[in-house]
Parts: sequence; C-alpha cells; structure tokens
Amino acid sequence: MTRFLIFAAVAPPLGFVVAFWVMLQIANWLAGGPTTFDVAQIMMLPTIYLVGLIPALLAAWFDHALAKHNASHRIALTAMFGYAICYLPLAVVFWMGSAHGPDVLLFGLVGAVPSAVCSWLAAERQAPAGA
Repeated sequence: MTRFLIFAAVAPPLGFVVAFWVMLQIANWLAGGPTTFDVAQIMMLPTIYLVGLIPALLAAWFDHALAKHNASHRIALTAMFGYAICYLPLAVVFWMGSAHGPDVLLFGLVGAVPSAVCSWLAAERQAPAGA
C-alpha cells in the first residue's frame, strides 16, 4: 500500500521537475533561447496530478508485481516501464509525422526518472547485520 502512495505522491511532481525544470531548460540553452524557469509554474501542479496520476499508479502496479516476484534489477525495469508509458502516446504522434527528430525519444525520461526514484524509495530496507 505504501508503494502506491509513494508513486502517487512523488511521481507526478518529479515528472514535472524533469520535464519543465530540467529538460526544457537544457533544450532552451542548446537552442540559444532564454531560460523559461519560473516558480509560477507551480500553479500547474493540480493539472500535473490529473495527467500524471494514472501513469504513476500503473508504474506502481508494475513495480509491485516485480517486488512480489522478487525480480532482480527491479528499479531498472520499472524505469523502462515508466519510459514506455510516457513515450508510447507520443510515439503515435511521431509515426503520424506531427513530431520530428530523435529528440522525441527524450520525452520518455519524464516517466523513467520518477519511476526509478519511486521504485528506489518503495524498496524494503534491510536492517544492518550488526543491529
């Protein structure tokens, strides 16, 4: 249960940070444009939760299934699943020709990074051997 709460609470705002405060700033810097960092973007947080809650819960369900089966490389697999659920809707636009270039592949990072971080946070910690 805590796994789903962690994903629901942390993944949408972390995806926002990755998209708007990291990737967008790097893209603007590479294009030679002005920075668009603005704290007022925080007002988008309710919309971020509306858009990001379903993918976050899907990633939590996938991570839960991996943890239940004691899968190795669970964090990496959850990150790949998060990448897929964020990129696949955009892949249709890419195949239709509306989006161009290989930079479209970077949109999957908006789901991969939060999925990996939440999977790591939801991991059950082992007590130290001496404790």
